[in-house]
Amino acid sequence: MRVKTFRGPDTRTVLKQIRAELGPDAVILSTQTTKDGGKPCCEIMAALEPTAEASSDQASLRSEAARDTGGTYPGWRQMHQEWTCLKEHLFSVLKPQADYNLLSPRQRQALEYLEREEVLPEVAMHLWRSMKNTPEKSILEELRGIVAVKPWTGRYWPERLHAFAGPHGAGKTSSLLRLALNLRREYPNRRIALANADQHHGKGRLLLQHYAELGEFPFVDLRTPDDWRQLLHEPHDMVFIDLPGLPTGEYLDTWLIQKEIPLRSNCAVHLVLSPHYSTTSLQGFIKKFQVPALSSLIWTKLDEAETFGSLVNIGYFTRLPVSALSFGASLSSSLAVADHQNLWKLVFTHRMPSANGSSAERLLH
Repeated sequence: MRVKTFRGPDTRTVLKQIRAELGPDAVILSTQTTKDGGKPCCEIMAALEPTAEASSDQASLRSEAARDTGGTYPGWRQMHQEWTCLKEHLFSVLKPQADYNLLSPRQRQALEYLEREEVLPEVAMHLWRSMKNTPEKSILEELRGIVAVKPWTGRYWPERLHAFAGPHGAGKTSSLLRLALNLRREYPNRRIALANADQHHGKGRLLLQHYAELGEFPFVDLRTPDDWRQLLHEPHDMVFIDLPGLPTGEYLDTWLIQKEIPLRSNCAVHLVLSPHYSTTSLQGFIKKFQVPALSSLIWTKLDEAETFGSLVNIGYFTRLPVSALSFGASLSSSLAVADHQNLWKLVFTHRMPSANGSSAERLLH
């Protein structure tokens, strides 16, 4: 793999250099802003799979890339896939060795139920190891150590920018609207704006703009880097941003670099997912939308799901807290801020949580 660091006065100039030299298939490994002679300088490391035999200096380049990217070196994706396959074989051998007789009847019953909910073997093994020979332990206590909760309220989420990411059709736009309405109910005098950054699907933009007009929210359509820079200087207390779902092969971190969008300072990114997807797909979405500001999970379309083990699986893998739970199609009474009580009622009894707040209809009038 060919790896090279490019420098220039701004991101746009550097990306043009990368496309000109490495072509459109280049992969962004890292980006940072430095100063050169007192002037801002953008530095981006990019890589390209070679079409010919690897040159003799590729080993040193690979080591340099690993150091500069904090260990994320070229070829890590293939290594991750190989490790995932090895892990599956490993747990297929270890799982039968777990003696459930070392658990109390209540612990064993709860763990077997979670397995029927499609909780993965590594999660079940983690719970088994933590509870074996300790019958006084509650499985709910252990689950709280695996799946964190941070309720989506102004008290717990004071950041100025809140961006909503996730695959197409997961419910990003409707979740954004519900949370904006709830927050305005909580803080009536707070200046809240809605912003659209998804230029791929006009339906989401029209829906967001429609409800912004009904609810008298300022609406911003983010098309260019200048739009983003202007938004940061507007006197809004909070901005809710609808990010695009992105097609196959694209990643949010690279998209943000290309669009010159800074989502780092005073910003929280919330990943909107549905338990309809397989755990493998959900893990793929985590990688696709992984950015430094990724802060919470919002689960949607819960009323249409058959099992809820994926809420445990993804919490275990990411350690991201669940901030909100969404169910139903209306904006009036179909979202609840997350807490451990409604989360575990959902997993163990399939009982939908009680919606928070007053109706959207009253908020819009």
